[in-house]
Amino acid sequence: MNTDKASEILSPAFKAIASDAATVLAMLELPASAAVLDVGTGEANFAIYLALEGFEVITGEPATDSSQYANKPWEDSARKLGVRDRIRFDAFDASDMPYSTDAFDAVFFFGVLHHVEEKLRDAVLRESLRVAKNNGAVVFFEPKPETLERVWQTDPSHPEAADPSRYAPEGAKLESKTTGSLMDIYIYRQGA
Repeated sequence: MNTDKASEILSPAFKAIASDAATVLAMLELPASAAVLDVGTGEANFAIYLALEGFEVITGEPATDSSQYANKPWEDSARKLGVRDRIRFDAFDASDMPYSTDAFDAVFFFGVLHHVEEKLRDAVLRESLRVAKNNGAVVFFEPKPETLERVWQTDPSHPEAADPSRYAPEGAKLESKTTGSLMDIYIYRQGA
């Protein structure tokens, strides 16, 4: 299914999310068998995009997250697009993930880091690098200023974007920073 059809079923915003996701997937060149983790499920738009691209996706967020952006009813959307069987949900905290070291080829945070408490961001970066395989990618998508301006019109209390480089552990290297249609995209490599 193409992103135009998926946007009709989900929302017009899905097309912009898919555009930023496609930019990253082209850069990462992940094999179809890649183990991928989507941190911060929300409406599962990012997980759904990955599943539409053929990946088996694990997605999750804390079961206790009561923010307006978490614990959304995403399963019907995934079913409508025929990808529900490709997405597994696990409730977990990104600062203490229940996965083994070197478990994933790519770990994605689409619009998540700026919602994490400041005091936990260091731990989130360490954990994401821990669960990434050697040479695995850890990708943060954080809202561009113009994206935030639109969000603040309906949610004035929405937090500002976070720069993952401020929280990266010693030795973590930013491989690239790219600007997408909605987000600034930061790619780190484990072991790079």
